[in-house]
Amino acid sequence: MHDLRTYLERVERLLPGQLVRISEPVSNEYDVTRRIEKAARLPTNPALLFEDIEGFEEPVLINVFGQVDRIKLALEGAQRPIASRPDMYSEWSVLMTKSVEPVTVSGGPVKEVKLHGGEVDLAKLPILRFYEQDAGRYITSGLVAARDPEKPEVVNLSYARMQLKGRSRIGTTLHSRGNLWSYYEKAKAAGKPLDVAVIIGAHPAIYLAAAAKITGEYATSGSLIGEPLCLVRGETVNVPIPAEAEIVLEGRITLDNEDEGPFTEYTGYLSGRSTRNVFEVNCVTMRRDAIYHTIMPSNSDEHLLLSGLPKQARIYGAVSSFTPMPAVKDMSWPVSGTHYICLVSMEASARAVPGYAKQIGLLVLGLDPYLKLVIMLPESVDVGDLGASLDAMAERCDMTLGSGLELLKGVFCHRLDPSSSPDGTASKVIVDATGSEKNTSAAEMGSPDHLKHLGVDQVAYPLGNGHLRVLRMASGADAKAALKKVVTGPGLTLCVDDDIDPSDLRQIVWGIATRFQPAEDMLLNNGGLGIDGTKPPGWKAKRATLPFK
Repeated sequence: MHDLRTYLERVERLLPGQLVRISEPVSNEYDVTRRIEKAARLPTNPALLFEDIEGFEEPVLINVFGQVDRIKLALEGAQRPIASRPDMYSEWSVLMTKSVEPVTVSGGPVKEVKLHGGEVDLAKLPILRFYEQDAGRYITSGLVAARDPEKPEVVNLSYARMQLKGRSRIGTTLHSRGNLWSYYEKAKAAGKPLDVAVIIGAHPAIYLAAAAKITGEYATSGSLIGEPLCLVRGETVNVPIPAEAEIVLEGRITLDNEDEGPFTEYTGYLSGRSTRNVFEVNCVTMRRDAIYHTIMPSNSDEHLLLSGLPKQARIYGAVSSFTPMPAVKDMSWPVSGTHYICLVSMEASARAVPGYAKQIGLLVLGLDPYLKLVIMLPESVDVGDLGASLDAMAERCDMTLGSGLELLKGVFCHRLDPSSSPDGTASKVIVDATGSEKNTSAAEMGSPDHLKHLGVDQVAYPLGNGHLRVLRMASGADAKAALKKVVTGPGLTLCVDDDIDPSDLRQIVWGIATRFQPAEDMLLNNGGLGIDGTKPPGWKAKRATLPFK
């Protein structure tokens, strides 16, 4: 048997300290978010199991996908131990080419409790409210299982955010142009609602397969796990569900439209969404001792790793396949870069070829429309170490357009990037830092008192040297004017807003990733690079926050 519970047992046995059980009572509003933010500062970033959510029966599990080692452990079908990140990418690619067809069974633990019609009361589930700006309580781990109305043999699993609206009513937003949206549009054209089942809690491999944005996820999950999934038919909808799931909501996405949101997205900012759909639940089935599994939203490690790793493995495989010589040693998308930054280390023989680093950088940009900053690095740099990568960038890049920096303008991007243009385009930059060390440290500026007139209220050196300096700007200050005065020689200088801790590398990179547009916000002078990572005039994106406690 391979289900969520057997997976958690393996985590406790094989990864000590990566599942923490919390017995004291906590609220379903904000308290879990506060605990996750503390956990994220630990090297293990453990999964948390809250055994006592005040006012609710079910325990709450969160942050399963917040650490790469736990994701590796979910790939039980792997034929060899998964040690490194490239190993994981390679094993993922192999497993995704295989299918292990599911088997249909007559029943399972998910059928132990059945609630129909008026018995349904979703408010009794410990659905969380994560941030004070969220429109309400949200289901974040719901996998929507649906059949293609035109090809009913095809079943798809999709993610859709779900706002609790009432006892049996959920406001949802479908990812436009995704499979579920397509199925709904077909049903709507026929004048019919779309039957769906929403899975809350299952083996993590099923969640990973769903994140790959494919169809036939049940067969793919069987490959990832290493054995067939057991499926049962829904009570009220003709949609297959995992027999060993924790909780399943059955019903239909109606033809009604209703506002949903705002809710915090992977960028760390709030988003209203446009499809404005309604999910009416007519039946709930669940285990007698069900675990309510949820996924930490916003720019959490869990959200970004779960949504990113399947895509990243495909890109790593594609880049490796299309290079005429071994070129890429490793690739990393740091979670603090919110999908917008990629670090690539190149093999020595490949980086010695003139222009080849830029060629690989262009390929990576072309494969991943989310990206706007690709940093090419030598094989000696661990791209999993954000500080080492930025240090190498500052030391090795010729900070000159057309040499170490290649700028592209007006490129297709992801619309949730709050710094992008209204037409859905952005500027992008490739940084070639594969050469020899060439920059000397920028002179440390000491006390920022002499910069107060420029609006600088703090100067920090998060790498412990002068290669990278960070200027925190007072609200309303002109960061570009400050950069013109400060960037006078080698090194990397970043300007951030006053909501960023300039000594915290993760916060710095998050601010730059979400507020920086290369074409407008880079300043080059005498071998130095300045980046304006402050909010521009007219900035509208709102950051998700917790109420003061």
